[in-house]
Amino acid sequence: MLKKHILKKLVAATALSVLAAGSAWAFPTKPINIVVPYAPGGATDSTARILATALQKVSGNSFIIENVPGAGTTIGANKVAKAPADGHTLLFGGLSANILAPEINKKVINFDAQDFEPIVQIAAQPLILVVNSNSPYTSLAELIKTAAAKPGTLNFGSPGNGSAPHMISELFLIAANIKATHIPFKGAAPAMAALMGGEIDFLLDTPTAPMPQVAAGKLKGLGISTTQRAQKLEQIPTMDEQGVKGFEANTWFALFAPKGTPEAVLKTLNEQVNKALQDPDVKARMLDAYLYPAGGSREDLQRFTDAERARWAQIIQSKIQQN
Repeated sequence: MLKKHILKKLVAATALSVLAAGSAWAFPTKPINIVVPYAPGGATDSTARILATALQKVSGNSFIIENVPGAGTTIGANKVAKAPADGHTLLFGGLSANILAPEINKKVINFDAQDFEPIVQIAAQPLILVVNSNSPYTSLAELIKTAAAKPGTLNFGSPGNGSAPHMISELFLIAANIKATHIPFKGAAPAMAALMGGEIDFLLDTPTAPMPQVAAGKLKGLGISTTQRAQKLEQIPTMDEQGVKGFEANTWFALFAPKGTPEAVLKTLNEQVNKALQDPDVKARMLDAYLYPAGGSREDLQRFTDAERARWAQIIQSKIQQN
């Protein structure tokens, strides 16, 4: 009788273990929200929507884009950091949301950059340095020579203080060993309008907005922020080949989950995104937007973000927090 009782308990315990193991894979149980910390319509939003559509195709699950803009991406990031760690709320993050904004605003935000689990890097996007077609500069070398001879006299624009284009511009100045005056604008469109109107000397921007103007002869593309010429942008020489040796600084996008999300869920999402990024239609749509798919393991993204955090902390300290 005792043996029978013990056997019954063992069977029950085994059944519970199987159910518990099975429940870890009961994912998703509802639509998955991908929080984009920007307003609809921009490059980040459109990239997230390309990914969401592809994920639905490869997984059969529902992925919903939720735009949560404000406070330099920190409102959206905070929402994900505080969400249940069950894989149903994800952050479409990147350089601004996961590296720059948390460091710049660390005294006022109520979450930490470490409050996220890395899932996978999605894509990288270079910046190009552009000048007005009426500018006297026909090469990056000419612009650098003038800036070196007259420190601080040239000026450059950005979408705002602490934005990714601003910080990458500051990194370029350091790498080129020159000084220029930063003029922040309230968004990318006003910065581009200022360049078109001759109000600023140069602008570092992602290619989507300036390239049509370059093609129309209204802007000149003097350099790209990659160490090798980029597909669809082969006509733009790299900064590296023009003397700014080793310079490479891209914006990038990646998917993150709240800290503590089960490993099985993270692994599933990583596999699904990697599969989605192999879709020829996804590759073509991203390339049309000058985005270059990445992919890789969770560990790859962790190493990458650790390196980015270390890289940018010093720049932020010297260029933002001391001003």
